[in-house]
Amino acid sequence: MNAFIQLIAVVLLAVLSFGASARDYSGMYSSYDLQRASNSYSNNIRAVLMEDIAGYLTTSESATLNKVQLAQPWNRLVDPFEFSANPSTGMILVPTFSVKFFDDLAIATAWFERFNCNKEAVFDYVAALDFNDRALQAPLPELGVPNEAYKLDNYVDDVSQKTLKSALAFLLLHELGHVHHQHKPYDVITTAKAQAQEAEADQFAMNVLRRMRLPPMGMTVWFMAISMRDPLVEGSPRQTHPMTSDRLQAIASELRRNPEDFIEPANQDTWTTNDIRAVASKIDTIARNLADPDLRSFVRERGRLATPALLANACDAQQHNQDWMQKFKDLLEK
Repeated sequence: MNAFIQLIAVVLLAVLSFGASARDYSGMYSSYDLQRASNSYSNNIRAVLMEDIAGYLTTSESATLNKVQLAQPWNRLVDPFEFSANPSTGMILVPTFSVKFFDDLAIATAWFERFNCNKEAVFDYVAALDFNDRALQAPLPELGVPNEAYKLDNYVDDVSQKTLKSALAFLLLHELGHVHHQHKPYDVITTAKAQAQEAEADQFAMNVLRRMRLPPMGMTVWFMAISMRDPLVEGSPRQTHPMTSDRLQAIASELRRNPEDFIEPANQDTWTTNDIRAVASKIDTIARNLADPDLRSFVRERGRLATPALLANACDAQQHNQDWMQKFKDLLEK
């Protein structure tokens, strides 16, 4: 880790206490935007689960899917990362708000990549959701990305759509895994059992994605986003999910095992097993970074300190880095 980041992290751990506070998301998107998004997403998501994924399930998995009820409420704004399942009823919950939010993150990430912006700003924004007290807009306006950026650049459209598609496939399969294995509610099991159930649901998803020959590219964006909620110290009370770094390392291991399984027929002329191994190596690098509690603390503090200018000006990368450096120097001098 960079020595300056280490210094900041030591100061933060010594003088600050972090705690995610509940945020009111009701003003992030208008009812009109969410209903419009619901009209766009709902049939496609149902088709991914009931048609695309269904064709690759075993007999017993198909029997589970036949019992599933897919709920996609447009007006549920509890949490932007809310995807869940109720194994006892077979209900899989996919709120439009959560899909819209992740779609916007995918677009912003692709836009920043395309135009050499500082992609860290995307995750500063996600950290700000939990650790910054100011009101936040939806991802695109907050990050200074055009509202319909996907229409302005073919690369952004292609990459963001692939990110969304592969992430949704993984998330739907993860929740289906909970139903298939009849996992228990968190409040009646130990944290160790809860984490084992989450790992089993991840493995279920990877097994089916392997049959589909669909690499989970979009999951790196998803996991980097939800890693903001990892505890600073592993094993914290009520830790129901494995550390994000552990989940990513498991995905990387799956990609390395028979990597040819993750090359889609449409990409057989352009992708090789070495490409899949390279993806696995990149995921491992992300996992190692996310495993560092000092870095997680540093990212949380960036979220706490993020101003509208720091989030929206990331496409002037050099100036953006200088602005953040000054921000932390000011903090050290207080």
